[in-house]
Amino acid sequence: MGNAVRAVIFDFEGTLVDFQWRLAEAEAELRAAFAAQGCGTAGNYAELWNAAADLAVPQGRLAALRAALGPVYDRWDADALVRWAPRPGASELLQALAGRGVRTAMVSNIGRAALAVALARFGLDSRLAPVVSRDEVTFMKPRPEGTLRVLADLKVEPAEALFVGDSRADVRAARAAGLRVAIVRGGECVESDFAALPPDHFVSRLGEIAALAG
Repeated sequence: MGNAVRAVIFDFEGTLVDFQWRLAEAEAELRAAFAAQGCGTAGNYAELWNAAADLAVPQGRLAALRAALGPVYDRWDADALVRWAPRPGASELLQALAGRGVRTAMVSNIGRAALAVALARFGLDSRLAPVVSRDEVTFMKPRPEGTLRVLADLKVEPAEALFVGDSRADVRAARAAGLRVAIVRGGECVESDFAALPPDHFVSRLGEIAALAG
């Protein structure tokens, strides 16, 4: 893979746990909520937020946007939380990487409340640092803000890191931050969705990541 991998940055839902967000219903509610705030209604759940934040930030309205829309995102996180289960090999992979001295971190579009509960429930919290949720950034993936923050916190260069995700947003965020990216099949996006912007690697099992980071 060229440069030695010093850090692996993971997505959460669809990557370390199965994908359980009810996209159709959630995005329908979010579009109505954004419309009520006078915001655009094009794009998926992340693109809706990012477009609204682009307008809110220069107007000093980001806190108001969070107060109005954050509870909607949080409700759908909480709905998914009752069904999430770790993908096979998640804990073992994090342990194996730690044993090699590879740092493991997370950037997720899930909010802090549900993310903290899930990571503790599945025993993954002690293996991931830092963990950047949507609540710690202005813009969600596919913007690279969270990924760049993790690299800075770890003091790792982009060429020394690998991003592991399950969606086109993960590929776009990784590319924008200068990282190589591996996609785990069976998450938010099917393999054909990546035709226009393929990742460096597709894997079917999380255990395959260990070899990529070797």
